[in-house]
Amino acid sequence: MIATTWGCSATVRDNFFEDHADAAEVETFVEEVSRNTTILEDTIRRNEGLFNVMERLKVDRNIRERIIFALANEATLTRLMPGERFAAVFDSDTSQILEFIYFADPITTHIIKISYEDDGIEVSHFLEEKPHRIRHRLIKGTLNASSLDAELRNMGLSPQFAQVAIRVLESKISFRSDARRGDNFELLLEEIVYEDMVDGIAVEQTLPGRTNVLFVAYSGVRTNEHRGYRFFDGPGSSYNGHYAEDGEALTSSAWRYPLDRIHVTSPYGRRRHPVTGRVTMHNGVDYRASSGTRVYAIADGRVTKSTFDNTSGHYIAIRHRDNTSSYYLHLSRRNVNVGANVTRGQVIGLSGNTGLSTGPHLHFGFKLANGAWTNPLNMRMIATPKLTGDKLNELRVQIEATRRIYNELNTAR
Repeated sequence: MIATTWGCSATVRDNFFEDHADAAEVETFVEEVSRNTTILEDTIRRNEGLFNVMERLKVDRNIRERIIFALANEATLTRLMPGERFAAVFDSDTSQILEFIYFADPITTHIIKISYEDDGIEVSHFLEEKPHRIRHRLIKGTLNASSLDAELRNMGLSPQFAQVAIRVLESKISFRSDARRGDNFELLLEEIVYEDMVDGIAVEQTLPGRTNVLFVAYSGVRTNEHRGYRFFDGPGSSYNGHYAEDGEALTSSAWRYPLDRIHVTSPYGRRRHPVTGRVTMHNGVDYRASSGTRVYAIADGRVTKSTFDNTSGHYIAIRHRDNTSSYYLHLSRRNVNVGANVTRGQVIGLSGNTGLSTGPHLHFGFKLANGAWTNPLNMRMIATPKLTGDKLNELRVQIEATRRIYNELNTAR
């Protein structure tokens, strides 16, 4: 952990913000924090979460939850990796925390600002991004390796994006039985490019975490031709995914998301409970959802619980046809009773803040047929098997835009 007293030293400021802001950004930041401050910086370590970092950064327990809640609403905290950086800025005189900072990637910085008023504490989020641009890249090839995954990796594509392409196609193609050497494939990537300094030289870099597969196609004698297009319905939308031209979702999943927009604020696994402070097993995931947001049944089934308790608040449990069960906690309203038959996509209630909860959200849990809890993030879900209406029309608009990009790149080859 690095501790720095922030006063008038330009050297101190430059060292702390190295690789995170240019001179103008640093000066703006200095003007906003006029008092002498102390900065503590630390990183995520192996098998750790954000609570561990906040402890080392000496963030007051009474405000940790509010900072995490504000940050989780704007940034993805479910897959923090060792080495990811955080910082806390304190007033040197009062020792009160003024800002909590998350350096999400080389161009993105999330700043949680804390202000102290007579009537309480205000917590607000600010986003800073370095200049960047969008670049499109077309990849075309012929299957010569033992699999499409191996072929794409041989071409330098990361395993992450190779798997995206394969998952899109495997809902229509049996690669094990029908793929043949000589089959053709295409991928259109959308990449974020920024300028970084390497040994004093400006070098273009890409952000893999923000790369999108806009288009994927595969054709062969046994497979015929199949195309998939990325549909973007807005940040966190459960409709985001890949679809065929007629709106068919290209996934083999039968599960529907429980919300229209998905943003995980707390993942599955062991964590320090945000209210009790005890380290416990979190048997589900928490999704951001303001009070009154519609909650959907993820699959057909029968309601086995629709009740209230002081921990879960208003909650519903549904047993599905394969004897698995889904759980929906902290609701503000329950629309179904025990014994009711529900269908996938049916509105079963509204999200809320009931029970042992620090703010409005949906806790979603899932039990296997043997009664064991499992991580819902490992389940492949979709919002709908097929887009219709306005969403289908918007898909067609996006497909045309993707085709224009494809034609420009294909012509230039």
